[in-house]
Amino acid sequence: MTETGIELGASFETIAPDAKAWVYTSNQEFSGEQLAEIEKYAEVFLSKWDSHGKMVKGNIQVLKNRFVAIFADTEGDTMCGSAQDASVRFVKELEEILNVKLMDRMLIAFNQNDTILALPFNQLREKIATGEVSKLSNFYNGLVSSKTEFITNWETPIEGSWL
Repeated sequence: MTETGIELGASFETIAPDAKAWVYTSNQEFSGEQLAEIEKYAEVFLSKWDSHGKMVKGNIQVLKNRFVAIFADTEGDTMCGSAQDASVRFVKELEEILNVKLMDRMLIAFNQNDTILALPFNQLREKIATGEVSKLSNFYNGLVSSKTEFITNWETPIEGSWL
């Protein structure tokens, strides 16, 4: 599927296909020190993450040294608002600790010549229109919302996509 730098929590294989998914794009590659910080804070977060009083079966991955993916398998129970809020707080805290941007949903990452680059949505659209970025390039769809969507649509060609 994709290069995973760090995987914490429940094994990805044991997370249900309909589990909730959030993928956050960093505005820069993570350093070794930043990866260590992500691992440390993610372990603490996962050990306390609950929904409706039950521990969330969660998985956090750092992918391609550029993305933080969070999966929440509540085993048929819906995810409560406070559990979703807790995951957002966790990502905001990571932004501060790492001094990176993760919450900018207008930042779109794409693969060009085996290098992952990230641009604001409008700039990327312009570069696609002018041919500076090939429509055959893959981009990383931060709008996936389930494990199944992540597997099938996270890394996908620009051509034919919503871009």
